[in-house]
Amino acid sequence: MKDISIKVKSLGSLEDLKPYLRKDHGIARKTISDVNSIVEEIRLQGDAALIRYTREFDGYDPGDMDKLSADSIEIEEAALRAEKNKPGLIDAIRVSRKNIEKYHRTQLESLKNSWMISSGPGKELGQRSTALQRVGLYIPGGRYVYPSTVLMTAIPAIIAGVDEVVICSPPGMDGKLNDILLYLCRELGISEIYKIGGAQAVAAMAYGTGTIKRVDKIAGPGNIYVTLAKKAVYGLVGIDSLAGPSDITIIADDGARADFIALDLVAQAEHDPFSRSILLAGSRGKAKEVVESIDKYLEEFGSDKRHKNNFKIAVTALNNNCDIFYSDDMDLLVEASNIIAPEHLEIMAGDHEYILKGIKNAGAIFIGDYTPVAVGDYIGGTNHVIPTGGNARFASSLGVNDFLKKSSICCYSRDALEKERKHIANMADFEGLYAHRDSVNKRFE
Repeated sequence: MKDISIKVKSLGSLEDLKPYLRKDHGIARKTISDVNSIVEEIRLQGDAALIRYTREFDGYDPGDMDKLSADSIEIEEAALRAEKNKPGLIDAIRVSRKNIEKYHRTQLESLKNSWMISSGPGKELGQRSTALQRVGLYIPGGRYVYPSTVLMTAIPAIIAGVDEVVICSPPGMDGKLNDILLYLCRELGISEIYKIGGAQAVAAMAYGTGTIKRVDKIAGPGNIYVTLAKKAVYGLVGIDSLAGPSDITIIADDGARADFIALDLVAQAEHDPFSRSILLAGSRGKAKEVVESIDKYLEEFGSDKRHKNNFKIAVTALNNNCDIFYSDDMDLLVEASNIIAPEHLEIMAGDHEYILKGIKNAGAIFIGDYTPVAVGDYIGGTNHVIPTGGNARFASSLGVNDFLKKSSICCYSRDALEKERKHIANMADFEGLYAHRDSVNKRFE
């Protein structure tokens, strides 16, 4: 197919991988400056700046802050329309919600939330786990909304026990939010919903305004303006991550279905022109077969006029950010995957257990020919908010733990403190913190 040109490259060593890692898409200085200005104006002017930016960026003039929040009547009417007009989607949402709730409830149970131990006579040490009080979720919107993103961000927070969940999402030019978004909010019990998008929404949740109370943490995906705003306010509030373009790596042996691999690479590419797709194939023959399958599928995909925009995005991403490597050394392919540290890792191989044992860095792992990333994106129950850009080296998928915080607990009796006070004094003296020493010793004078 003339639209794409994907080269197949031999992977002789990990050095061959380096030129293709961490491609810098660049962020214009003006974009960074614009975001910082927006954040600062929200901090200083609050509601007035929110109204102005909504008029400027979303084409909707609310007049006052009352028009920038969804009331109970609007939520209920929208939910009823959604149930009437989108019954198939509503059924899918209910299945997805059930699976996501089950997965994240199990996740909560697996966390040792609060515990105490006796560390000796008169000494008790422990940990107390408490949920965050107020969390803000950013949901991309306007004409389109992603129901899966609402479920993936809100459900872990609710299961963790967060008291207040707030949603910000940009309105359409008519000042309305998508019916499906409001349906989801009704079903999940979220009633504080603001029609605000972009960097201004992030800043409003972080600093608070006259109308909006500040939150403890902000989660949810967004464009570069949202990401830069989250970076700007981090430290004042917590954030889930600084997400970049989405990516996938597939490890496939000669027994894997080339057409399935091709479908998953193209599915990844349709996200964004900067989406990254990498195949680590067990042979040159398999790699070539996958390229041919990509060609064949794109012929079909591009022939449907409904897919015109997605086709254009996918072709751009495949041409610029799709890399296909091959090696008959499976251990080398596993090492390569660990260096890439993909957001999504698919393992299509007969001995997937052996490969899985060697995987150290991956945001979400999908095993077998019949577990495409789309399963995790929508219905499987695992979370699709996953570290991008190689950040799986040190970060994890969004989960219940992101909405919990830990407090250490320490309780000494008089005898226990007297027994160890000389050690505290010795360390305090060495560090030059003499009041620390005295705070212990003078208790016994």
